[in-house]
Amino acid sequence: MKRKNWSIFFIGMLAMCTIAGCSDNELNGGNEPGVYPGHPEDAVYMNVNIQLPVGGKNTRSETDSDKDDDYGTSTDGTEVGKDYENKVNGVLIVLADASNNFIAAGEHNSLPVVREGIVNTTQKINKSALAAYYGNGTLGAGKDQVNLYVFCNPTMELKQIFEKSGTDNKWIDEIATLEEEPNGTATGAAVWGGNDHKAGFLMATASSKDIKKYIPKNFTDWDNFTTENNAFDFSGKNTLSNGTEIGNIGNIRVERVVARFDFKDGSPSKDQTYVIAEKDDKPTLKVKLNKMALINMSKHFYYLRRVSGNGLADNGLADNGLPNKVEICGTEYDSGQSWNYVVDTDAEQKKGDINASYPFADYFNFCLGHQDNNTWSIDETARDQWYTSLISDVIKKDEDNDDKWNNNHSRDGYRIWRYATENTIPGMNKQENGISTGIVFKGKIQVTTDAPQALQDAINKATGGSNADAILYAYSNQLYVSWTEVREAALDATANEEFKKAVFGTPKNTPSKTVYSDDTKSPDYLWNIWHNVKGHNDAAALSAFKEVATNKDHQFTLYQSSRDENDGAGYYCYYFYWNRHNDNGNNGVMGPMEFAVVRNNVYKLSVVDINRLGHPRLSENDPDPVDPGTPDEKGDIYLKLSVEVLPWVVRINDIEF
Repeated sequence: MKRKNWSIFFIGMLAMCTIAGCSDNELNGGNEPGVYPGHPEDAVYMNVNIQLPVGGKNTRSETDSDKDDDYGTSTDGTEVGKDYENKVNGVLIVLADASNNFIAAGEHNSLPVVREGIVNTTQKINKSALAAYYGNGTLGAGKDQVNLYVFCNPTMELKQIFEKSGTDNKWIDEIATLEEEPNGTATGAAVWGGNDHKAGFLMATASSKDIKKYIPKNFTDWDNFTTENNAFDFSGKNTLSNGTEIGNIGNIRVERVVARFDFKDGSPSKDQTYVIAEKDDKPTLKVKLNKMALINMSKHFYYLRRVSGNGLADNGLADNGLPNKVEICGTEYDSGQSWNYVVDTDAEQKKGDINASYPFADYFNFCLGHQDNNTWSIDETARDQWYTSLISDVIKKDEDNDDKWNNNHSRDGYRIWRYATENTIPGMNKQENGISTGIVFKGKIQVTTDAPQALQDAINKATGGSNADAILYAYSNQLYVSWTEVREAALDATANEEFKKAVFGTPKNTPSKTVYSDDTKSPDYLWNIWHNVKGHNDAAALSAFKEVATNKDHQFTLYQSSRDENDGAGYYCYYFYWNRHNDNGNNGVMGPMEFAVVRNNVYKLSVVDINRLGHPRLSENDPDPVDPGTPDEKGDIYLKLSVEVLPWVVRINDIEF
């Protein structure tokens, strides 16, 4: 999936709100006296046009933008979104000087929608809120250029920032917090319209090119804008009493501050089942995906998006060697030779070592691994802290039926799964499993009647008792029912030397059906010690066997049965997908902003192919374990997933494992 840039979100739906003032709402400075009811001479009126996220291109999602664009978009197109994702219940306007020092803020609620997404209101400001900024009545050079920021559906936490705001620029770096439990209970859910998503999504100014506006140089010129019918227009021309004009052409574009994940069943049989092994052109082994889980969703994000050349909010050097520059509402772009990263609230922490001691729970909901006394593992406790959904439930949800990005209906069938917060990583070499947002798919291993009878019996008759049922051994995508079967295959005259070494190591004796390898570091030797010498119930001997069988020299994957509360007893495996935002199309080579979640994007996921068994349930059974410091970009592919990323902006990710 290649993503163009977060701006695709705007392409999706074009709607405009004109803020022209409401008689009982005023834009007041934090340190100024209140409004004087009944004194219209103390009020001035303002108009602002707000363009809501809009949408309508297509395929591997990449950032389709250069540094001269208004904002970035995705090659996959943009999506209008649902009515409840586009509604506006209120607007908060913030005026600041050119250095973002706070001047005044005001809010208007219950905006009436008039037609075609145009919302007309009138915003009133008390003159005294401007008086302090004007000083002696005339603005100095450059002071008439101000920054105007807009928030739609402001949350209570955001509004409280401006109730307390002083005259400095600290407000610009304010951070939103959203903490969610695996059961879906969330604190801070107002940013995505509440728990039912119907109360209006928080939207914020999207482009730094929209915020620069001009106001009269002389305070007395505001006398021309003291009625609702003659409001000062921040999106048009204004004529002063001396006949001069102040032009403020252009709308303020806003974007949703969260992203969305959609999903559809991409299996050939449309039953979430994928063939992973065949014999004589007949399927023998399958995997059926039954669950999907979100992991590593960020707890914090900036109210206003910002970008920089290295993904950090520092004064160092950008990736292109030039001084780093942080730009509020700036463009995320990838021109091939230079790029801008979206800056994360935790960027400074993410540039350090990502290991078992990293404070994952401080920064993420649904942490990938379970930490205990500086140990880290993906165990039952870890899986319990993920946000998990039954795929059968997800594909019954509301269908994304927008036809602006899908006008030939080749991408029908996506369902809205859930929303997520922004999570980006500075630079390229720190895009690692422990801090990247991902999706885990759980699959159940199945066999057909064309599979060997022993394999059919082991899988179909599994009780879910890990110690009672057979251990399955996978090597080079071949599944064996027992170690005895592994040995027989390795002893066969047609077996290759690599496989023989994986089983027997480098023995001095000659292994046979009744003679085990004498290489004490071989799986065959240690299996014999565990199973035949010390006994099947000896945990230490079993652990020693597993440690050697799964190491880099032998590379066996072991599958032990378990019981799923929804799908019963069987053998299960897991597939990990790290969300691709800006796909460079080069597996094994990391690209800028390749693995991320960025606001105002729709990530459309579909598993289109699985070509191997996934990771085993038990980490000690895995020769390729998922660790927090593992790079997101790896050469070994378990699953192909189609991802289309739209601005909501759409990004289509076809996932192949």
